Amino acid sequence: MRCLIFIFLVVALASPFIEITDKTPGNPRIKLLIDNSSSMELFNLNFLNDFGVNLEKQIPVETYYIGSGLESNLGENILSNVKPDDNVLLITDGNNHGGVSLGDVALQAGDFNMTFSSLNLKPDKYDVSVIIYGSSKTPAKIENTFSVLISQTNKRPVRLVIEVDGKVVFDETTDKEIVKIKQSFEVGQHRIVAKLDVNDHFDNNNIYYKTIKVIPKPKVLLYTLDGSPNLKTLFDPIYELNVVKDLELDLKPYTAIVVDDLNSDKLDKYADKLTDFVSEGNGLLVLGGTNSFDSGNYKSSRFEQLLPVFVAKSGKKEGEVNLAIVIDVSGSTSYGFGGYRKVDVEKALVLKMINDTSLVYNVGVIAFNDVAYLVAPMKRLLLHQDLDDKIKRLTFTGGTDMLQGINAALVMLKGKGGSKNIIIFSDGYTNNEEAIKSAADYASTQGIKVYTVGVGGTDEDFMKDIARRGNGIYFKPELSNQLKLIFGDTQISGDKKSFGLVVVNEDHFVTGGMILDADIYGFNQVVPKSSAKLLVTTDIGDPVVNVWRFGLGRVASIATGYRLHGAELLTKGNSLLLTRSANWVIGDPERKNPEFVDVEDGFVNDYVDVIVKSQKQPKAEIGLYKFDDNLYKGKMYVNFTGYNRVLDTIFAVNDKEEFRDVGVNKELNQLISLTGGKMFSPENIDEIVEFIKQKSTKVRLVRKSYSWIFLLAALILYLVEVCVRRLVAYRVI
Repeated sequence: MRCLIFIFLVVALASPFIEITDKTPGNPRIKLLIDNSSSMELFNLNFLNDFGVNLEKQIPVETYYIGSGLESNLGENILSNVKPDDNVLLITDGNNHGGVSLGDVALQAGDFNMTFSSLNLKPDKYDVSVIIYGSSKTPAKIENTFSVLISQTNKRPVRLVIEVDGKVVFDETTDKEIVKIKQSFEVGQHRIVAKLDVNDHFDNNNIYYKTIKVIPKPKVLLYTLDGSPNLKTLFDPIYELNVVKDLELDLKPYTAIVVDDLNSDKLDKYADKLTDFVSEGNGLLVLGGTNSFDSGNYKSSRFEQLLPVFVAKSGKKEGEVNLAIVIDVSGSTSYGFGGYRKVDVEKALVLKMINDTSLVYNVGVIAFNDVAYLVAPMKRLLLHQDLDDKIKRLTFTGGTDMLQGINAALVMLKGKGGSKNIIIFSDGYTNNEEAIKSAADYASTQGIKVYTVGVGGTDEDFMKDIARRGNGIYFKPELSNQLKLIFGDTQISGDKKSFGLVVVNEDHFVTGGMILDADIYGFNQVVPKSSAKLLVTTDIGDPVVNVWRFGLGRVASIATGYRLHGAELLTKGNSLLLTRSANWVIGDPERKNPEFVDVEDGFVNDYVDVIVKSQKQPKAEIGLYKFDDNLYKGKMYVNFTGYNRVLDTIFAVNDKEEFRDVGVNKELNQLISLTGGKMFSPENIDEIVEFIKQKSTKVRLVRKSYSWIFLLAALILYLVEVCVRRLVAYRVI
């Protein structure tokens, strides 16, 4: 009996409990936030008075106005009018300009248990706006692409006129959302104007002004032994090119050096000079071929230290490679995407990657919502059992905190040798964005690359930022198969004579929007360094184009030659790989100029920034203060649209951003879905009230302890034992 008493006491001390759901009726209230900015004129809001009165008959309502006139700082205004546990109903088009983004509002809402819903508004007035996107600074005689974006409340054909320096280059009636024009310029300042000939509600967003500053050709040094006539033909129209057979000259006037297929004997003797040149903010482009990289004794040379790659032999992929796969299993991934749920898309992408991954690589899998879960520990892929089933059985629910997943992956990779990589599958909507960015920065300092894969309806800007900070690549869902080129089994070329080129990182200046159709017939054997960015591979996964930053400068390497093995790189379209690589290492081509004036295009009734480089204090109609050697900064207030001038420099002034976006912004739907809200029709007041009542009910998990049962049992047994002993003592039994 005493044993039983002891057991019951031990169990009671262990505090056994069960979790039960406790629902507490709340105090249902609704906070009505009404957007009063000018863009709301496109909607018929005459129903608002009756709507507010009828709503208040059924539930307490607090009404506030957010935005006013030309100011649409919705994010800031929303946060200043809400408090924890609020149920908010928004009447807005979601167009937010400046300050806190609606994504940040969603993060705050998650931390403070706020729910945002909205009325489903439909514009009853037609409006259309036009904007021009493209370079604002370019070297002379380079073809630039400018995109003209047309936004409409209701899609219909409109007449678009595009003028370049007063000359009409496009005049058509179109229903396209984006119209592209290609243009090259001579040195000087140039203007592009896009105009819509249309009868709509706002006429001040039917014209857009843009300036392009065309600068003299940057000075580039081509280091070659044979004169590189084909490369010279390509570069001569773009750069002020100086072809040399050694580097004994002064390098200061040059913005970049192109090294064309030279061996280490021609480079190591200039290693210190090249290192100083690049470290001071200049560029270096290294082209491969039969005399360079593995064919030029770069391995372990001093020059190799400058490069974003190591020289490696074939079979380089079969080293120790560690992959921590991080899967977002939060509630936001359960929403639809392209006819499927994001969760189904995500599982398919993860399983496809695992099936494409080399069996000799170490793979671990982590899932996260607001906490992280270990799905499979880190070990060789061929040793994993039922990994596919474990991923298929994942359930998707709860909040989102990607930081938990990244931290778990960092722990998983701690102490591992060889290549260390984190691959995150997520829609990018998460709490703790700043902490996540810091975690990605930390990962890169530890030699860990962070790759991100979107799963549909993705916050691409955030996912790209994480990949950039983590020295990795962001993949759209449809391009995720390119992970195979990085982490797939090493493929042997065998009898393969030609190799296609594949862009694996589209989120870079060099490769953005680039379509390569060139075949190469040989390549140098290299492997990217841990802090390098891989941009282009062969179609069997061998690295070709890699870039990195060295000191204040930039270095790019192309591990094939254009002479014997890659002649197609000189063809139209494919030659962009060479020119863009050179432009990227050059960076800002004006930095070598003794004087310049930089003025960005701005908006009416606002200030524009003016930056001046001058050997002495410049004289101007605005105040300028010195902030660096020979650099001055000031601000100029502009009060009319069109073209303005300061210090003999032209800049464009457009109407307020308030008129730029028309109709309902898609970020509004994301705010609603991320905070658990709904989109309502204005006439469905009963549905709104019922929803708010449900959301006001507080549901919490309560632990119900059962220790008292075991304590009571132990006490009863103890009393029984005492009674029995007494009875025995008095010989009653």
